[in-house]
Amino acid sequence: MRGLKIVAACLCSMMVCGSALAQSASPYDMTYKVRAGKDTPLYADMSEKAARKGTLPGGATGIILRWCRDEIPFGSWQFGSKASQLKLLDQRWCEISYKGAVGDVPGSVLSPE
Repeated sequence: MRGLKIVAACLCSMMVCGSALAQSASPYDMTYKVRAGKDTPLYADMSEKAARKGTLPGGATGIILRWCRDEIPFGSWQFGSKASQLKLLDQRWCEISYKGAVGDVPGSVLSPE
């Protein structure tokens, strides 16, 4: 019985340590919000010259990042500061999903929630 208690204590300790060492979410496993308080066009392609498909309202939250061009380097994202994450977004166009609408936006309009 004593051996079981020791094993249980070790397992519990490993779970606590393991969660402390866990990496943050990847950029594609989190939700985003519109950075500025103004409406943002949702484009049909990754260019401001593309047709507009709709609008992201200012203050919109719950935006899903589907992918970005160029891909976001996971290590730079996960171990970077919020400022470095925003800089990574600033350099890309991203396909997003918001309330069933799918389209493209400059990454500079997005901020992790």
